[in-house]
Amino acid sequence: KILSKILVGFIMIPVALTALLFILMSLGFSVFFFALYWFLHRNYRRRLRRHLRHESSDGLSPRCVKSLPQFKFCEATQFGSECVVCIDGFRQGQWCRRLPGCGHVFHRKCVDFWLVKVGTCPICRDRV
Repeated sequence: KILSKILVGFIMIPVALTALLFILMSLGFSVFFFALYWFLHRNYRRRLRRHLRHESSDGLSPRCVKSLPQFKFCEATQFGSECVVCIDGFRQGQWCRRLPGCGHVFHRKCVDFWLVKVGTCPICRDRV
């Protein structure tokens, strides 16, 4: 009986060590993959922020926007009847801007705000 208890004890020790080793390895892999996920996610967000900052700097300076030609709207002849930025109609006496190059016309306030953010024509995406 004593011999059988000793043999069972010797068998149980490797099983317990194997289980402990399995638990420690599982914990190690979990920590490794969590750290990898955190690192990749942090770098992705950092690159996304950098990209968005770069995109937002693509707009024109307010000084450059103010130098674009402007006029008071008189009649809806060749310009169309509405501003595509705000989808509101042009009215007599409203200040408008005609973009150089493409010639598209918008309300001054609408296109000024747009050009500071983007820097391209809202219709044809031509660089201003």
